[in-house]
Amino acid sequence: MTPRQLVDLIYRRAAEEGTPPATIPSRRDTFKIGDPDAPITGIATTGMTTFRVLKRAAAEGRNFIITHEDTWFRDNDIVDFLGDDPIYLAKKAFIERHKLIIWRNHDLAHRMRPDPLFAGQLRTLGWTADPIEPAPRMPIVTLPQPMTLRALARYAAARTGVRSHRVTGDPDMIVRKVAVGVGYAFPSFPTLPDVDAIVGGESAEGSAGTLPTMDQSAFAADMTTLGRPRGIIFLGHMGTEDSPMTLVADWLRGFVRDIPIAFLAAGEPFHPPLSGFTDTEPRAKTR
Repeated sequence: MTPRQLVDLIYRRAAEEGTPPATIPSRRDTFKIGDPDAPITGIATTGMTTFRVLKRAAAEGRNFIITHEDTWFRDNDIVDFLGDDPIYLAKKAFIERHKLIIWRNHDLAHRMRPDPLFAGQLRTLGWTADPIEPAPRMPIVTLPQPMTLRALARYAAARTGVRSHRVTGDPDMIVRKVAVGVGYAFPSFPTLPDVDAIVGGESAEGSAGTLPTMDQSAFAADMTTLGRPRGIIFLGHMGTEDSPMTLVADWLRGFVRDIPIAFLAAGEPFHPPLSGFTDTEPRAKTR
């Protein structure tokens, strides 16, 4: 089987399972590099095609990589802006030398129901979505036991392995109900009046675009100040869309035979706070 044949099979299988077709051709879900008509020797799924993923795929003989996020440092994967950048050229040369083929599965994955990224993140967190009809795209979870925001942050960081999470809100507030986001797909507090906290990936500081449309952390901070505490735990992009790609690997094993399939973690790109930066509160000047 070739990557082109497998991608055709993936689309057919998704359609059979009820995934609606794309309304416009996807600029994301395309082959990024490599020969799509070469025989597949092995398959790797990942959150992002980092150099670490490429090296491991090559070492394990997995020449077809299915990534959720970009390869060339921008969402549209158009490389024109990179020119003769040495990092881009080194990455491209490595891919070509090892005859790797990369295809992105982003828009298709998010059209599927259940969305494997959200379903995978729920599995990583050990949670079950509340039974709501119709089911919201971004799941809502009533925690088995209420806990403080501080305890919830520790739990989420431990389950996902994230080292550099950020938290908005009173650490001692009690959390009973959580909305779950992945990547930039981030729930919105104004539409979720009964939710105490959001556990998601990334949220911009407000924009005029369709997603996100407001600064969620500022909104949560103001609600907390006004006596209606709300919390947010930011786990980052790969803290929410990397390990869920294990579900895509599991799904592929259901209809792809005789080809080894594995999930390869892209990993978190951030470090914990460096030593010496524990006290960063601004100090008033003294005369």
